[in-house]
Amino acid sequence: METLERDQLFCFLDVLGFSNLVKSINLDFLYQKYKELINAAEKQQRDGIFLSSRSGHPFFGYERINSFYFSDTIIFWCPYDVHHLEALATSMKEVMCRSIEIMLPLRGAISVGRARLNLEEKVFIGEPFVKAANAEKVQKWIGITLSNEFREPPFNGGFKADCFLQYDRHLKDGGISQVTPLVIDFPRQWRNTRKRSLVEAIQALNRDPTFSDYYVNTLNFIDFSEKSDRWWESYAGKAEGSI
Repeated sequence: METLERDQLFCFLDVLGFSNLVKSINLDFLYQKYKELINAAEKQQRDGIFLSSRSGHPFFGYERINSFYFSDTIIFWCPYDVHHLEALATSMKEVMCRSIEIMLPLRGAISVGRARLNLEEKVFIGEPFVKAANAEKVQKWIGITLSNEFREPPFNGGFKADCFLQYDRHLKDGGISQVTPLVIDFPRQWRNTRKRSLVEAIQALNRDPTFSDYYVNTLNFIDFSEKSDRWWESYAGKAEGSI
């Protein structure tokens, strides 16, 4: 696979409480669970003609999200444009839901910028990797937040309303400097596709006192997401750019 340098979207996720987890489960079992997460992302990928979220105009193309995993980390990446941002966000909503179902809760970040990638040679070089890792460290929950590159042009637009929510209550002190306060609205995906209670699923994972605050923060976000189900309707009729 050719090593390419261009603006890339990069999602960095790690498993919460992984060091304790590996003591209690078989590594072959863990490998299969990682495969399930990869499959969850791939099932959301699209090709052919479909409707764009940008003014409803049809477009066609192939949205391929690459993936790789090692130890407690799983990463996804694809070229940057607003359509790929939507595709990645949609895939990560399902990945988050699936990670909770298989009891591998994930925390992470999406970053963007120039990078060189070669999966065959395991080459991952570029500022997005550092930015995503820094953004991941300042979060106390199960979820995904955008890194601070999304505050500035050309990356500060194209956020699909049913994929992202403005939220910052899950950050550690000073953490806002590393992120853009936009997060993946994975509870929406759960409400639309599952019958089991997400609250009960999170409570079932809260077994390690070390991370109790992370689960409480996640429960608070689930409540916020439900109350914000149609948040964009409050902006109906406002001039473009006034949000």
